[in-house]
Amino acid sequence: MNRLRFFLAINVSKFVKQILRLTGRKGTTLPGAIALRICPDILSHFGSKLNGNVVLITGTNGKTTTSNLLTHFLRKDGRAIISNSLGANLIQGIVTTFLDGYKGKAADGQAVVLEVDEATIGKVIQPLHPNAVVVTNFFRDQMDRYGEVDTVVELVGNALKKAPDHTMLILNADDPLVSSIAPEGKRVIWYGINSSDFSAEDHNEVKDGKFCRTCSSPLHYTQYHYGQLGFYRCLTCGFQRANPDYAAERVRLHEEGILFELKGDVGRINSPALYNVYNALAAITAANLMGVKREVLREEMSSMATGLGRMERMNIAGKHVMLTLVKNPTGFNQVLSVVQQETRPAHLVVVLNDHYADGTDVSWIWDTNIEKLRKMSRLQRIWATGTRAFDMGVRLKYAGFGDITEVMEGDIRTVDHALAELPEGHLLYILSTYTSLYAIRDHLLAKGRIEVEAKNRASVPGSA
Repeated sequence: MNRLRFFLAINVSKFVKQILRLTGRKGTTLPGAIALRICPDILSHFGSKLNGNVVLITGTNGKTTTSNLLTHFLRKDGRAIISNSLGANLIQGIVTTFLDGYKGKAADGQAVVLEVDEATIGKVIQPLHPNAVVVTNFFRDQMDRYGEVDTVVELVGNALKKAPDHTMLILNADDPLVSSIAPEGKRVIWYGINSSDFSAEDHNEVKDGKFCRTCSSPLHYTQYHYGQLGFYRCLTCGFQRANPDYAAERVRLHEEGILFELKGDVGRINSPALYNVYNALAAITAANLMGVKREVLREEMSSMATGLGRMERMNIAGKHVMLTLVKNPTGFNQVLSVVQQETRPAHLVVVLNDHYADGTDVSWIWDTNIEKLRKMSRLQRIWATGTRAFDMGVRLKYAGFGDITEVMEGDIRTVDHALAELPEGHLLYILSTYTSLYAIRDHLLAKGRIEVEAKNRASVPGSA
């Protein structure tokens, strides 16, 4: 480690960060890129100072929500946290996160929670010496960047093989793609869903991992949760779902969220999306590993909020809005399942962008099951917008919604238009790809938001 390069990188990057802030930019990646140019091994320095008190979270869906829930648990336990909560998960963004949060000699006791892009995990897993690495799931996503899902699975699998010996791997037992990369000789904690009202015997949506990665035979399922997640077994080679160490039981809808039971405690999430149970399980498992006090975790489990544009509820001048990220077929299908459960008249704004961070290939919209909403009589209107608004409009037309769909230019303008036309008592879902998500969220916050978490917190049966 060249200390002169390290301190030069810190000072120059912080100066650049200040300039970016003065010009109204968040500066989540450029300072890190400059620091890496000056001091390429800067992450090793941070890793050596943090005594392995680091958790990395990777996988296709759920990185941000899992990261934010774990950060929340640790903060409630009194820890000082460094976290890339806005999702800057490439190496430049991760370095910027350290530049913002690292306290130098005062770093004793600091913990680090980072969501990490699947192609970046292999670059950071050795220099950061993590206590734990969480892998959430694998689905087709941004195929223009990585190609088929097998490529991403292999990238992460190779990274896990390089994990330091002390690193605990926290893996989703219900995803056969995740299970298939558990390296021999490494320590693994499994999490999964044992029983759920959401489970189905079969469905027609796309499954990315329906073949065994060991022998290529079709996997046999006794229960599906969604996508390829469920109870699976290969009848040829014996590869099968591991018995989870942290298993959610009795997963069920409750008011506007989900309840589940875990080792005698009750978990409640303010979102009715099943995938958030997996995110919560991953965060709870990691929190236990990091030594969060039982009473703290039990209290916080009883009222978990996803937030930050992940099934985030808002009240905008008396009008109810649900804002959520959509970026691939499986995630989109799960959001549609939530819309389908809605009991109020519902309106949709779908924002489809094709910038680099969104994925420039938008053909994935043809693998979504939008047709499932045909049975939803309460669906009133749909607006398609974003840089590929017309592609989304065509997709909605072929799904049978041409008569209630309007294509509009300008994502913020479309959101404002939909809000202005939203009747009292109706709900507006805003489904957005990545690059518009935070701009829309900031815009809505500026209009005035009142979260409804307090109502949810008051009604958890059996919570301590």
